[in-house]
Amino acid sequence: MMKCYNIIECDYLSNMQSELLEIIDSIDATEGWNFLNKLDLKHAPSVIKFCKELKLAVQDFSITVLRDDLDLHIDAMPQVAKINIPVSNTQGWSNIWYGITDKQLESCPPLTVHGATHEDVSALSLPEIDRIDNLDRIIAFNSRVPHSVLKNTPATLPRIVASLTFINQPMELLH
Repeated sequence: MMKCYNIIECDYLSNMQSELLEIIDSIDATEGWNFLNKLDLKHAPSVIKFCKELKLAVQDFSITVLRDDLDLHIDAMPQVAKINIPVSNTQGWSNIWYGITDKQLESCPPLTVHGATHEDVSALSLPEIDRIDNLDRIIAFNSRVPHSVLKNTPATLPRIVASLTFINQPMELLH
């Protein structure tokens, strides 16, 4: 059975965070999802090293900037296994995953966001099945499990997390 998420240990996360912050500082990041050119990762050699160690070829690179909750959602196919790298201010937030039945998922209307169509799960009331409080390590996560990010008691805003998808999805990291 696939997990909602799996922690990936990395002893040079702080280097990755510094490099990613430099990239983020060089753009005009807005609230929500910010899709970047994966070639910008050349300015983050630690991220490239991390991906090479996992034998992963980056497909998409984005950052999420949050000042408020990220509502319940499910990501579009074909990407399932994604990696999130905490960049800054993740203390006082919770990543939460929710249970959903196939029947519930089939009943959801289609929604197009950032050019990709997926099921709109936002109106559902779903049971919590997993969570991470204070994301401070890298995770692989199953983006096809409904999830949200909730603000609890952050001392500093905004919360910034980098997300990577891959040509060769790391499904094995979710088992």
